[in-house]
Amino acid sequence: MEGDARRERTLETCPEALRVACEALAASPLAILVLDDVLRVTECNEAAHHLLAGTDPAGKVITDVLPLRDPETEKAEAREVRTSGVASLNRLVRTRATPRQGPRTLCLSFFPLQSGLSGLSGQEESGLICTIADITPEEADSGTDPLRRLAAIQGEVGETLDHDTTCAELAEALVPGAADTVVIALAEHVTKGEPPPLAPHHPEPLSPIACIGAPEGGHVWPADQRPFAPLLTDHTPRATDIEADTRWLDAEPALKRLLRAAGAHALLAAPIMREGTVLGLLLLYRGETPAPFSREDIALVEKVCAHTARCLDHASRFHREHTVALAIQNSLLPRQPPTGAALDIADLRLPGDESGGGWFDVMPLSGARTGLAVGQVTGFGVRTATTMGELRTAGRSLATLDLQPGELLARLSRTTATLARDRGGVQQEYGRLCAGCTYAEWDPLSCEVTVARAGGPEVLIVRPDGTIDPVTTLEGPSLGGPAEPIPSVTAAVPPQSLLILHTPGLTDDPADVPGLLHRALDRLPGSGGLDPWALCDALSDLLTSHPRATEAQVLVCRVAAFPPERVATLALPDSPHAAEAARACCERHLREWGLGEDVRFNGQLIVSEFAGNAVRHGSPPARLRLIFDQALTIEVSDTGGNAPLLRHAQEGDEGGRGLFIVSQLADRWGTRYETGGGKTIWAEVDTPEKGDVDEGLP
Repeated sequence: MEGDARRERTLETCPEALRVACEALAASPLAILVLDDVLRVTECNEAAHHLLAGTDPAGKVITDVLPLRDPETEKAEAREVRTSGVASLNRLVRTRATPRQGPRTLCLSFFPLQSGLSGLSGQEESGLICTIADITPEEADSGTDPLRRLAAIQGEVGETLDHDTTCAELAEALVPGAADTVVIALAEHVTKGEPPPLAPHHPEPLSPIACIGAPEGGHVWPADQRPFAPLLTDHTPRATDIEADTRWLDAEPALKRLLRAAGAHALLAAPIMREGTVLGLLLLYRGETPAPFSREDIALVEKVCAHTARCLDHASRFHREHTVALAIQNSLLPRQPPTGAALDIADLRLPGDESGGGWFDVMPLSGARTGLAVGQVTGFGVRTATTMGELRTAGRSLATLDLQPGELLARLSRTTATLARDRGGVQQEYGRLCAGCTYAEWDPLSCEVTVARAGGPEVLIVRPDGTIDPVTTLEGPSLGGPAEPIPSVTAAVPPQSLLILHTPGLTDDPADVPGLLHRALDRLPGSGGLDPWALCDALSDLLTSHPRATEAQVLVCRVAAFPPERVATLALPDSPHAAEAARACCERHLREWGLGEDVRFNGQLIVSEFAGNAVRHGSPPARLRLIFDQALTIEVSDTGGNAPLLRHAQEGDEGGRGLFIVSQLADRWGTRYETGGGKTIWAEVDTPEKGDVDEGLP
């Protein structure tokens, strides 16, 4: 500590010591760049100029000066050093190949430069000092060590699971070290993502995918691939010199014309093979380089082609699994979300590189309510897609129990934990099962939405005036996580608003989702209200301009108040006359709604049973409610907590057949417990003539 203090006093009080330090840094063989607060280069020493091949970096952002393979990561690292004040030392980074230099391996360090200290020129600076050491092996650069050359090329090729990128990486790695011009063509089944043909009778057509170094106006790909058929059949590379080796070229004059058109004197053609199947063809031309291709060059290219074939095969397998996973996912998602008198729904699916785990669901519930779910299983591939299907099915089954949203997600979380345990031995291969879900329940009669979250984003409300507010909900643990209570929050929603549910992959920054929605809303026409489908189209235009890393599922629901003329309520008397009053109310309103005689008859039998049970076994007060939406819903509520049980009466029993009769007359029936206490027993009766009735009702 005393030494540090003594050094600081020396630099502050001794201008001569500061001048010597600056001169030493300026003359250092280590490349040194001074960066301002936005990472622009303000000064650099002579070693930095030499490292950058004479390029003047002044005023440029460091990632524009250095052709880094991952510039965003280095930007983030530099900003972190600037914010925290803690240096980042000896980070190994790699650069892309450029026309002036091949790929390099660099050692980067960032040091915070506090205000009040001086840069290389002696003036006060604030920002960062970046030091760079080039540690690229000289042998790999000079080409004297084939193993190092091979390792360098292999390190540049195959970092992604994309065919086009792999071919581009290979071409960049071979020019200018191995050839002046490189062309890479792939077989038809590779470009289409299909499995290889079982028994091809002739070589597949090849399509050029990447080309680097081609002379302007020169032709480097043959119109006829026949000259390369023997080497594709024999699985061996072949080199030729336009002057020294004339046997192949004399037999194939089209190939000789191609060499002359490319301005080349030597050609090396090598098949890209994998397990006896031709995946592509690699062509290397030399024009400016005087030396012909040697045996060492051929051996190197053979190994490079083998490595590239493995990369292409992995990419093909990934894309095939990706395609199958998407097909499974699409087959397990709703074909057309249901709509009702108080709900208009649109959905948007944005596939990404990692797809297969996102889902949404729309579940009609009793009492004209609708359950809305959006979830995501982390990962991609067939197993992720099938897990998604299991969770969606489990959630849909739980919704039929009329559970509160928080309770539904808690049970779904336990189901997820069970699925994770069932994985057993494949846990290590596929990783821990991680999933999240947001569930919302829309009630058009009260114009309220109840939301619960288990590792999912917040539900957003877009009001008719265009303002956007979240339904602020505490986030519960992710599905399959700790067995903790998941809270639910109820919020009022103005009619004609939009409810928006989405998966976490919609944007990289969750805080940017409202801004994204505002930009999408600005694209909508000024009249006609908030159209969910138009908003989905606007979001799609904004989000599909660039490739996505992860998929996103979006559910947009325009809500409306339920038409009051389709709802009838009656307070039931606490007397034996309750069933009679319920039948009279049912008959009157069903006639007003134009329902047929069969529906009216079945409805009266159901309300009689429900009302009688409420008086005999429930707790007053009791209430009858009739709702006519997609079906006729009959509800009887009371404050008791005992749910009725369906039992099959024996032949000599005098009672116990009421609910059995209801189950035969109704298409669906059940019991739900209300938040404020009490229960509601309900039944739904489909109305065959509802289409005709709907035309005459609002």
